[in-house]
Amino acid sequence: MKHYILFIFLFSLPFIFSCNSKKKSEPTMSAEANEEFQEELQSFFEFYKKFHEDSLFQIEHIIFPLPGLPGFADSLLVENGEYFYLKPGWRMLKAVNWDTTTQFERRLEPLGLGIINEFICTHDNFCLVRRFSKLSNGWNLIYYEDFNYRGGGINF
Repeated sequence: MKHYILFIFLFSLPFIFSCNSKKKSEPTMSAEANEEFQEELQSFFEFYKKFHEDSLFQIEHIIFPLPGLPGFADSLLVENGEYFYLKPGWRMLKAVNWDTTTQFERRLEPLGLGIINEFICTHDNFCLVRRFSKLSNGWNLIYYEDFNYRGGGINF
């Protein structure tokens, strides 16, 4: 039941914030749901750290064949959308020190309980997109789009 309530709340957040009403009412979250959400984020950040430090752990937490796009994909490949990364030849993803970098900006976007999109963009609108999902074995990378030009970028 807790998961259902939290999922509904997280799913409705974009709609709540996109409404432009004159009444200022802040969405509320029960203490129970907020605690569960904080635990979810904590488990994600623990996974995220280990994912970038341990190559074997990283490989074990990627669902291959991994859908996505290669870097600097041509328009035909982007339109077709049929690209998959395979385990042989996978290059380890390294961590960025978000406290000191001026080269990239990052946005994490929870899409619901157990799903998080990550956007990492340069200042000239090239973005890397990753999607993580919490499955039976914990968090996993389920989508990876290497750096591609995003015209208007990602609004931060």
